[in-house]
Amino acid sequence: MDTPIDKFVYFYGNLVAEDFMEPFLMAVNGYGFGAMKLLRSMYEHTIVLKYLHEHPEDLQAFFDFDRVQQRKLMYQIFEIFGKDALPPEMVAETEQRYAEVEKQFIVKSCKSETCTETRINHTWSKLDFVAMAKKTGDIGKMLVNAYHVPLRHAHPTVRTMMERLEMSDGHLGFSRESQPKEADEALMTAHNCLLVALDVQKERFNIAGLKEALSNAVIDWAMIWSPSSVEKLKAGAEGAGM
Repeated sequence: MDTPIDKFVYFYGNLVAEDFMEPFLMAVNGYGFGAMKLLRSMYEHTIVLKYLHEHPEDLQAFFDFDRVQQRKLMYQIFEIFGKDALPPEMVAETEQRYAEVEKQFIVKSCKSETCTETRINHTWSKLDFVAMAKKTGDIGKMLVNAYHVPLRHAHPTVRTMMERLEMSDGHLGFSRESQPKEADEALMTAHNCLLVALDVQKERFNIAGLKEALSNAVIDWAMIWSPSSVEKLKAGAEGAGM
């Protein structure tokens, strides 16, 4: 692991693997909606891992944007706790670090070709998350199940409340029962994200035995979530010499 992208893929891949345990614990205890909320975060991490693995030229921007975020947090602290909430030397260092990267994150604040107004981008990439996901192959096709649907539960929406209501004896009430359907859907997708993270490790590093182990893991995923596709996957693995 001699290059920055190697180190990033290794450590961020570990982050995705750790992420998996969170929706897993929620799902096995019946908290389907809770698992979905955590799935969204895991999916975003998986997309960023795969995108930067394939576009290492954008890695520095990913790291540099932390300086923008730290400055934004600093001003939020000022707004709540006052200008004297942080030591002057910390404020000066944060401003200096921000100034060193500010220019690369300046974007137009309007869509007109003649627009001259600018602002600091809200993220490290010129691509929004959906556009980035669509550049990552099959994992990008999971946007609805792993991003848009969980978004309804992670953010305050009418749907968040409505999906927890039920009619009982002619009365509308709040359902406190477990959500096995949502739990299964979240865990299936989280399991898929974990396999993608392992596949990135396989592509980036020459780890002995990982190719075969990953092939077996994909078949295990199919046996659990899509039994009808098992034979096809086994045939494909045999054809590839796995």
